[in-house]
Amino acid sequence: MAEGKSKDLFEDYSVKSVPQEETKNWLSMGLIWAGVGISLGLLLTGGTIGNGLTLGQASIAALIGGGVLALITILVGIIGAKTNLSTAMISRFTFGNRAIIIIALVQALGSYGWFAVQLGLFGKTSSTSWEMATGLGGSTVLFTIIGGICMVFTAMIGYKALDFLSKLAVPLLLLLMGASVWKILENHSFSDIMSLKGTGEPITIGMGISMVISSFIVGAVVAPDVSRYAKSPKDTIGAAILAFVIVVPIVMVVGALMAQIAETWDIVDIMLRLGWGAAALVVLLLAQWTSNDNNLYCSALGFSVVFTKLKKWQLTVISGILGIILAVLGIYDNFVSWLMVLGVLIPPMGGVIATDYYLFNKQHYFTSNLDRLINIRTVPVVAWIIGSIVSFVTNSAIFTITTVPAFDGFLVAAIVHFGVTKFSSGDSKMFAKPAHNIVEAEMNKSMEG
Repeated sequence: MAEGKSKDLFEDYSVKSVPQEETKNWLSMGLIWAGVGISLGLLLTGGTIGNGLTLGQASIAALIGGGVLALITILVGIIGAKTNLSTAMISRFTFGNRAIIIIALVQALGSYGWFAVQLGLFGKTSSTSWEMATGLGGSTVLFTIIGGICMVFTAMIGYKALDFLSKLAVPLLLLLMGASVWKILENHSFSDIMSLKGTGEPITIGMGISMVISSFIVGAVVAPDVSRYAKSPKDTIGAAILAFVIVVPIVMVVGALMAQIAETWDIVDIMLRLGWGAAALVVLLLAQWTSNDNNLYCSALGFSVVFTKLKKWQLTVISGILGIILAVLGIYDNFVSWLMVLGVLIPPMGGVIATDYYLFNKQHYFTSNLDRLINIRTVPVVAWIIGSIVSFVTNSAIFTITTVPAFDGFLVAAIVHFGVTKFSSGDSKMFAKPAHNIVEAEMNKSMEG
């Protein structure tokens, strides 16, 4: 009996479709995505934008950038809702059975690397918060280990734990930010606030929009890791709107406002200046937890497709322990440049996946076809490589298309895949074997029609 309950607790359908009876509504998924978005990093991004724009301009940048993120999340997330599969499993259809080893590893390592970086930030922030709130010395190592264990635990359980934690943390942080804005309004008029401008180097609204999109585009591309639990595509749309059109812009604008009022980006210092004390710091750290356990969760889903003999929860524990060690050693300080490389490799995958699914092979994305896939689908792989090259080049500022290198790669990869496939009068070969039986063949044929 106990073994059955344990099995249910850790069952997260990492390499198979989520059953319909386990699917969730838009609010559940929206709060998870909002929980990922509500983080110290996003508040700092808001502060950075606010440092170079007026609050009105920062609000415009946050809304437009959030809208673009919502569109990408919806585009890729609906594939997860339709197939009930993770990003890595969907990628098997797009790129092939052998190519997925590289694709899934890039996806997993991208999320995993950020787990180590964010865990290091969690440890530092927790230690600083403890010292500022209590006057006592705080151990960064101790807080890093404690935070890492908490994040491993929720990521190990999977969607159920992410859902529970987000429902707890997101309302608390929104309440804290609302109360912070209320305190600020007590001493400043609305017109004064809207004319506030940061003390840093001025930037354009376009640059602000680019910063908002860049802050979460990788998360938008791996949206199926969450949307595979959607009851319907409409729930994916509702969740994306809640998270990226409403919550993320609010967090960005509040971050900009607080940075402009306090003339500092240090969110911990700002909260203490507003008089919230230790309670606010606990809520902020809870928000960091909801963001970072998702990084580990997504990485474990990617690793599950590569290391098939290990269960997802086992991969989560192994990855989490290694991530805690890396964070304790301080190696996360040297990860950022490497993670930026992974950051331009992942978005082009989303462009290829969306093009392949919506325009060419939607009718084939069923788990019954997995053992028929060829090893490498040449056209999608080449399109991904070209999109990644464009991301690298635009990231180096040699030229630009949209001013967001990752988005450039997404668009170019999609266009290349579409163009080459059309030019060659059909998609690159997808299956190595015919359908298992006549019934399946006829079903696929009727869906194509």
